[in-house]
Amino acid sequence: MKRLRVHNNERGLTLVEILASLVILGIVFVGFMTVFPQMTNFNEKTGSKLETMNLARSKLDEIKDMGIPTKCKGIKDKCVIPDSIEGYQLSIEYTMDPDLKKEGEAAGQVALYQVHIKFFRPGHEENPVSETFGYVRE
Repeated sequence: MKRLRVHNNERGLTLVEILASLVILGIVFVGFMTVFPQMTNFNEKTGSKLETMNLARSKLDEIKDMGIPTKCKGIKDKCVIPDSIEGYQLSIEYTMDPDLKKEGEAAGQVALYQVHIKFFRPGHEENPVSETFGYVRE
């Protein structure tokens, strides 16, 4: 009579091995999950910055067409005008000492004044979302 030889060849995983791998996988997963809120915050800031840059460009074109405001004429240093556009507070600052001054009355020569536009979220006037510079003629 032949005896059947039973092989003890178990190739499964123990409960301890499965639990250890789940703990390691959980730690890695939590590490990845902390990155996603930061990415969302970064995307929101980038979107706001792009939006305000486009608004600043259009506002600067509008300012260039209007020239120096009448209430800023006669001021020697800086003239700051508050404004708002599409949910943002603006600070438009005119430097009243021209960067390019007229020399006599030469034909085609103009005085250029620097304009500094800052965009703020309402209630956060200490930290601008975006700012831009430009020049306006007298």
